[in-house]
Amino acid sequence: MDTVEFSQTVPRELVHRLSLAEVFLTGVLARDEDTLDIGVQIPRSHAFYRDSVGCRHVYDPMVLVEAVRQSLLMLGHDLFENPFGTKFILRDIALRDADITALTVGDVPTEVVLRCRIVRRFRGREGLKGARLSYSALIGDRVVATLEGSMSWLTPAQWQATREEVRATLGLPVQATFAAGEPGERLGEALVDRRDATNVVISPLEPQLPPDRGEMRVARLLVDTSHPVLFDHPLDHVPGMLTLEAFRQLSLVTAVETGALPSASAVLTGLKARFTGFGELDLPITCESVRVAGDGTSAVLRCAMKQAGHTIADGELRLSPAPTEARPI
Repeated sequence: MDTVEFSQTVPRELVHRLSLAEVFLTGVLARDEDTLDIGVQIPRSHAFYRDSVGCRHVYDPMVLVEAVRQSLLMLGHDLFENPFGTKFILRDIALRDADITALTVGDVPTEVVLRCRIVRRFRGREGLKGARLSYSALIGDRVVATLEGSMSWLTPAQWQATREEVRATLGLPVQATFAAGEPGERLGEALVDRRDATNVVISPLEPQLPPDRGEMRVARLLVDTSHPVLFDHPLDHVPGMLTLEAFRQLSLVTAVETGALPSASAVLTGLKARFTGFGELDLPITCESVRVAGDGTSAVLRCAMKQAGHTIADGELRLSPAPTEARPI
């Protein structure tokens, strides 16, 4: 049987990355009209996805989410035949049943096959306008996680018109210089299991909320447009992976403070998120997290991101304590 290649990365333009080091996809092999295998190499060392104090023995499953996001862009060009310049919009993304025991860091980079199935093609008057895809992440023959994502796309002219309309509605200059100011004070890195403070993306928690808000925690999103991973290239809006990282970090704090987890050394084992609006770089954004369930062995938290009184993203995360030592695969 033919197998997907792992000898080199796909062209960076296909996944909208500038840095070659941020390209995780290595190839694609069509199985049939609706099924493809996509190669992914997870690096053993990474400034963002391996920057953890407690999770040093296992890969961060968020890197699989990023690989899926990259695959949506690649297939948007290669499979769905959208030209370069097309603007892609991530609508939702999910990670389910991440198997921590199978994600142990070994002596060489880990090769993953994303077995991708096209679940649905979305059509409009002008033809295909989006797609939903599901994935099984395989290491060898072992399924280590399942994922899903949907996207839509716009021509450059449609994108420009949409962005101008959104910004006008918010009372923002249409032709603003898209750069955020100084990120501001960051939450302590140990509270979100980070070694590098520049990878912290939320502020210290907002003052105590009224009792009717229960176990909710709130922080400001910190937008650092100089971050070499989250802002690998210039963007005019908050990227989806920054939103997901803010959800993760605030959920860690919330889970520990409410007793759902013993410490911030926890692995993301489940995620589902929807993106319902653009996050503008030049308006404040707040992030909320509330505990849904947690007994010390895992925690489920619900999150929302808000700007100008509107929810621009929401989601639910599952966190599990990190293993204290490496486990054989």
